Amino acid sequence: MDKVILWVINVLIAGFGVIVFTGLSSAHRRMLDNRDEARNVYETIKGKPVVDIASGMMGVSAITEFQPENMDYIREKYNKNSTAYFKWTQMIPVFPLLGLLGTVIGLIPGLTAVRDGQFDLLYTSLSTALYSTLIGLVCSIVLKLIAASYSGTISDIEDYFEENDRKYNMALNLNRVKKDMDQGN
Repeated sequence: MDKVILWVINVLIAGFGVIVFTGLSSAHRRMLDNRDEARNVYETIKGKPVVDIASGMMGVSAITEFQPENMDYIREKYNKNSTAYFKWTQMIPVFPLLGLLGTVIGLIPGLTAVRDGQFDLLYTSLSTALYSTLIGLVCSIVLKLIAASYSGTISDIEDYFEENDRKYNMALNLNRVKKDMDQGN
């Protein structure tokens, strides 16, 4: 009976690993979709910076058309998805603890077996208990590697947002310069 309980614990640890992997992957995929949405919105920005060498003035060749509320909506979705992603990553350190819990639960009947002289039960209990630690460690390592590979993508997405914000703000400033120049003429 104790062996069945330990295998149930091991299956639960592995099943929890699948759930965390699915959550991480889903949040990562949604963030990539947010990046693509942002790219589409940013590509609607029109206007090209121009420098008039003779007057030393900067301007823009066309008025920048951009609706910031579109980007705000995408940023809100991205922030929500990145928060979900980071919540899932916080689950990863739980796996070694779950494995240790399975090991402790498995050792209890094993130690009782020693008292009663049932060394076969001790062996079975120890081997099953150590599988809990192994499953917990493997899940933790694999999920940590996956999260590390995703974090590079997340950093790239955030860099993308920052770079395009910089370009958008520059275009807005150039629009202001052009309007000021047009009003001054």
